[in-house]
Amino acid sequence: MNISISSNGMPIKRICLALAGVGFTALLAGCGGGSSSSVVTPPPPPVVTIDVFGARGTTLTAQVTSSNCSATPTVSWQTSGGVALGTGLSIQDTQPASAITATATCSTATATENLQALSVYNTLAAFAVMQNNSAEAWGNPVWGGQTAAGEALTNISQLFPSERGFAALLADSTVQTWGSGYVAVKDPNLTDPSKGAITTSALTNIASVIPGRVAYFGVKKDGSFVAWGNYRGLITQVDVAMNDATAGLSATTLASLTNVKSIASTEGAYAALKADGTVVSFGDPDSGGDSSSVKAQLTGVTQVVGTNYDFLALRKDGTVVGWTGQFGWAIPTSNQTLSNVNNLTVDGTVGVATTNSGTASAFGYTPDVDAADSTSVASLLTGVANIYATQTSFAALLSNGNVVSWGDLPRMQASLNTVQSSLTNVKNIVSSEYAFAALKGDGTVVTWGDPIVGGDSSKVSAQLTNVVALTSNKYAFAALKSNGTVVTWGMASKGGDSSAVASNLTNVRAIYATPFGAFLAVNKDGTFVNWGDQWAGGGKTPAKLTKIPFAS
Repeated sequence: MNISISSNGMPIKRICLALAGVGFTALLAGCGGGSSSSVVTPPPPPVVTIDVFGARGTTLTAQVTSSNCSATPTVSWQTSGGVALGTGLSIQDTQPASAITATATCSTATATENLQALSVYNTLAAFAVMQNNSAEAWGNPVWGGQTAAGEALTNISQLFPSERGFAALLADSTVQTWGSGYVAVKDPNLTDPSKGAITTSALTNIASVIPGRVAYFGVKKDGSFVAWGNYRGLITQVDVAMNDATAGLSATTLASLTNVKSIASTEGAYAALKADGTVVSFGDPDSGGDSSSVKAQLTGVTQVVGTNYDFLALRKDGTVVGWTGQFGWAIPTSNQTLSNVNNLTVDGTVGVATTNSGTASAFGYTPDVDAADSTSVASLLTGVANIYATQTSFAALLSNGNVVSWGDLPRMQASLNTVQSSLTNVKNIVSSEYAFAALKGDGTVVTWGDPIVGGDSSKVSAQLTNVVALTSNKYAFAALKSNGTVVTWGMASKGGDSSAVASNLTNVRAIYATPFGAFLAVNKDGTFVNWGDQWAGGGKTPAKLTKIPFAS
């Protein structure tokens, strides 16, 4: 403050105001040294944006841009119901049935993206999209691609795909299914086999639906169980209906199937894990349908898996119980180190057990598939984070980002030797029938295995940069880049060649696939593009389906 004295002795106050916080400039002659000025420019505000990539139910990855932040931006994920899913640029989507909000925070700035709940489903050879409580389906009609069947239902609350068809749980707690004749049910109230019923009881008062290999199972609101579909006798080669009076599910077995949580399958049998940790098996005894020999051991079970012909049950004490039939190979006894186990991964006739200490060991019938023997890489299998499988081999992703792969020497070993040194800083792995593709932290991709089904990506390697997500079917791979474009390789007719639709693959956020050879890409604005085998979902899509919402 400057003070001057007037001629009559009265003080005159000249107050210089400087509102630096808002960039205000005060200029007063004779104040603070005469004709001077000062300008204080505030710092620019923080800015952050977020863009999410990935199909619902898989790995979701956020791309975040920011400026003027005092620290690295953070990302949090939660469902529309407020359930926290985690933090970080990537998460595994464990709640695909719920809408998700991803929030990026940078100092005082935030940005959000709201992802729609899962609406795309697939069987082995067909797609279905939930839309306005109805379903638009396409692909092989025998495998669920019957458009009219889904459109006829206007009160679907949930959709459940199996290998051969789709089951719709309706708002009135009944179920209707379409696809293979083995599982198709148009009248949920029909219970008389002489009139064509294929269910063990009426599909009414259903609380949840569990898909099987060539069957469906329903848990009713009172905890009771209903089944429909088939299992196959491996010796007789005859399909047996679940409601067959003599060879199907007996009344005794049905009565024991209460409060079922999950169901595993072999080629011809099923094993149901109940809420109390016990297991009930049924179906062809030659492929695991009879577990009576180990019934006393099937307690405290937390996981049940099925190979082609054997079942394995993981108990909460880390031990494993197995049973089989004439076609199995007593998998649990082929390796005596199955203890302290926390997870089982199986494929075909082999499997891998991971332990609480981060080690892993393979088991199975080694004369049939060499992947059952992991002794050659046993010393490397420490710090195991995840196990991935092709039809005949395994890949272990370690916690340090390295990869250990073994099995199927004729198809895998030469290409694996070539790329092994590049398998570092890996974030995710996907597989086709006989090949692997690994996504690295720097956005590049490494492949190995049978070149016919995507094990050789050399022709597109220059394009495989800034990749944020990988998708595969049995024959081909699709890589989604951060600019919304897509790179494909593998068997051309099964989706490995996307050149015919490349001009439309420019703003993609998610890619889905059917195992038998088609891809479906969903753009940020909800438009979509499909390609690949037309009989697997790569052909004409329903006229009523104009958009598949991804984000809002």
